[in-house]
Amino acid sequence: MSNITDRAVERNRRAWDAFRQQQDEGLVNIRPRIDPATAAKILETDISKMGVGYLSPSQVSELVGDVSGKRLLDMGCGDGDEMFQWALLGADVVGVDNSPKQLEAARDNANALGISCRFVLADLLHLPDSLLKGEFDIVFSSAVICWIGDLVRWVRNVFLALKPGGIFLLNAAHPLTAFARDIIEGESNRESYFSEGPFSKQIDGAHDWNPADDEITTVEWYYTLGSLVTAVGQSCLRIADLIEHPGCGNYENWPGGFTLRAVKE
Repeated sequence: MSNITDRAVERNRRAWDAFRQQQDEGLVNIRPRIDPATAAKILETDISKMGVGYLSPSQVSELVGDVSGKRLLDMGCGDGDEMFQWALLGADVVGVDNSPKQLEAARDNANALGISCRFVLADLLHLPDSLLKGEFDIVFSSAVICWIGDLVRWVRNVFLALKPGGIFLLNAAHPLTAFARDIIEGESNRESYFSEGPFSKQIDGAHDWNPADDEITTVEWYYTLGSLVTAVGQSCLRIADLIEHPGCGNYENWPGGFTLRAVKE
């Protein structure tokens, strides 16, 4: 990795630890840790009606089939929200993230739900060899693209983690809509959809995620849909599906997110 990417990894790790600390202190009411009441509600969910992230139950079935007993690697699991949905569907899940505090929250959430998962603290571009032996049926990643400074290396790790016939599922916000929304709402730090970064962003105290006014700087990348599809296609993974999901609110006529499915052959 370049020095810029190395420094970005460390800055972003500190940022996510700070965000998580403020969540745990009750300063940020976004995705708090799972409490008994929340756990009970989640566990009462009819499995046949359970989707994952952007994916509806029918889409999960169409894209990956029955995941019971399948080994799944969640790259960038954060506090475990979506990996727990996979686990409840029967998958044997391993979650990897580079934020110690996010993984601590994920472990607490898993315990609250009575779910057995394995967690690995690592940078997504420097995964341990134990995860790169081609033993996973599914690699899943959601909402991490902006933190990835080297798409080629990242997708190469996906390829190495998957067994032959394994499936890569990438969930992400749609790049075009994300750019348009930031421009309309005056939050963009780039002038063109084709400007991919890296961009350094100072998160000040006015931000919903930083009411404590900690000194937080993140480094982010904004890849076009073309760049993402090309990186996956050039990694020897066969792209099988690209699903664009509708947006909501003021952006209901725009694509809100997308799911890409690729297969290791």
